[in-house]
Amino acid sequence: MDYEGDLPNLDHWRSVMEFTVEQAALLMAMIDPFDIESLAEAKRLRAPRWKKAHAHSLAIVSAIRQGAISPVACCAYVFEEGQWGGWTAVAMKPSDRTLEISPAHTIITRASLVNWIATEKVQVTKPRPRQVAPTATRQPPVPITIEAKPEPLALPYHGHRSEGLEFVDEAIKQLWSTYDEDDPSTAPTQAEVVKFLRDKGAGANMAEAVNLVLRPAHLRRGGNKGKKVPTSVDQ
Repeated sequence: MDYEGDLPNLDHWRSVMEFTVEQAALLMAMIDPFDIESLAEAKRLRAPRWKKAHAHSLAIVSAIRQGAISPVACCAYVFEEGQWGGWTAVAMKPSDRTLEISPAHTIITRASLVNWIATEKVQVTKPRPRQVAPTATRQPPVPITIEAKPEPLALPYHGHRSEGLEFVDEAIKQLWSTYDEDDPSTAPTQAEVVKFLRDKGAGANMAEAVNLVLRPAHLRRGGNKGKKVPTSVDQ
């Protein structure tokens, strides 16, 4: 697609839905048919891009011949004796090779032309896009990146670590963090704790020990047995 400066404003042609091949060729070369009415005049005046306009005309006629563009009216300009001036436009079939298609008298629609241009990627002349002066815009705030801190241990170990403490920490986070003291049913069972720890790699004794350490006394099997109060008989 060609971009050129100082081109005419052709907005007044936007509402025109049908035009001759000649007008279409001039418009594709950004030549206003209201200023230069024909391809012959464009050549005679050596108008800017007049060669492009002639090339566009030949291309459109070829597209009509091949069926890529269906004209509203396909006409030839022939000489007929008895007619005033001798020359007249007559209807013809696009496939009739005995006659020449007249760009000045053959009419096409805007839709068919635009579709052909898009399908065949025809290079047409376009005005250079206007440069819009940048306006002062508020710069978006620079995002603040917060580095994720390592998840703290469930219990403070004051720098000391061991496999057993890691198992304790894992069990607290995964099993005991949802425990509600007012609802004993929320506590994990001994079997659940032992299985979880064994899956983590703890030995059987280690798993039992961690379970015993973390489980409140009143939730251990058997619970706390009250001390027997001595009676006078025992004394």
